[in-house]
Amino acid sequence: MSTKEAKPTLAGAQIKTRKRNIAVPLDPSSFADAVVEIFQDSKEGDDLEKNLQAAVKVLESAELDFSRYGETLFEVLFAGGRMAAGGNVVSEKENKRLEFTVMNAEADKESILPYIKMFQQLIRRRPFLIKSLENTLSKLLKSLDFYDNAARHKVAIATARVFSMKVGVLPDRVLMSLMNDRMIAKGTILDFITAFFKDYLATDSMDDLVQLLRKARLDDRLLDFFPPQRRNLTDFDAHFKAEGLTKLVEHNNKKVAEKQLEGLKTELAEMITQDPPIPVDDCLAAVKAKKAEFALADAELVKIIFTVLIDAISTVGKNGQQILAAVLKQIKLNAKLLTSFTTSGRVESSLINHVQVYCYEDSKLLKLFSQILRILYDADVLGEDAILFWYKRGSHPKGRNVFLHDVEPFIKWLEEAEEEGEEEE
Repeated sequence: MSTKEAKPTLAGAQIKTRKRNIAVPLDPSSFADAVVEIFQDSKEGDDLEKNLQAAVKVLESAELDFSRYGETLFEVLFAGGRMAAGGNVVSEKENKRLEFTVMNAEADKESILPYIKMFQQLIRRRPFLIKSLENTLSKLLKSLDFYDNAARHKVAIATARVFSMKVGVLPDRVLMSLMNDRMIAKGTILDFITAFFKDYLATDSMDDLVQLLRKARLDDRLLDFFPPQRRNLTDFDAHFKAEGLTKLVEHNNKKVAEKQLEGLKTELAEMITQDPPIPVDDCLAAVKAKKAEFALADAELVKIIFTVLIDAISTVGKNGQQILAAVLKQIKLNAKLLTSFTTSGRVESSLINHVQVYCYEDSKLLKLFSQILRILYDADVLGEDAILFWYKRGSHPKGRNVFLHDVEPFIKWLEEAEEEGEEEE
């Protein structure tokens, strides 16, 4: 009869067992009260920045669960206590309220700046608080409708300073909260975003603001901040010009023009490539209509027209002479499209540089630049003054040496013709 051999045991050894995760009861009220008490006790005198810095030092050594109650921390610093729906502070008799907060400050940059510096210091010590600040700002933006103008402007200034000082908050996680149809329709968002733009641009450049809006995925949606009945370029320009934000108006007009030029390019390409092609006069009417509606610049229009005309030429299986013949035919047929907009030497010089870059970037046209320039001259699209200016000091860096060398015979001919004309006079 076989018996099982007993397994050896370690006498006196303690066997460790996995502890269960014990749920700590959530108590944001106690956390908020602790934060209020720290800030109130740290207050000495009327130097706000000094008082805030003293409180931060105490917070750094306090045994508080910032990872769990980060949002509560920022709610206290913004509003004085925990925030309920609608952005109001939770009303409980036993809860303490902080007296000096962002919402109790004056609605100007100098009064709010010390709080943003404090946020920066808190996040530098505890980077995970960035998410909490993002959520708190988003909550404030979603509650703008419940605040008066002064309070909205305080939130706008605080938000602008957070981004200007690069605290670490991601723009899309905060500013996308502004896309609220109800608040947009009431004009609340327009009021906020105007104050935001004004404060941000007081210290940062328009390029910085554009980059910020791009990160927030709002750079193409500026008109969406306007109520539906005012969502047009006329109201946009009038509103922001009246607020002193001319650079913003110029930027938006440029963006609108770029978008319209792309649309015009597509539309014109379809008209040119139709079989049979649309008459030149009809194409010209379409371009002029776009120009009038969106105040498009002649210099940009001629670039689009030239590009469309040359793009419509098939170069597959053709040698240089065949391509040149096709260019000559295309320009002759549609010269009116170009001459209608080459209204000044500046526009002509801009077109020459565009043609230069276009030929440089297309290997099949690289050696045809000087001949294309001559075709445009013969079609009265370009004048000799513009060509000579380009040759002497207006050329684009791309392919400059090669093109200047290739065009020398044509330039010499122009100069001789000019001299002969002067002698006849």
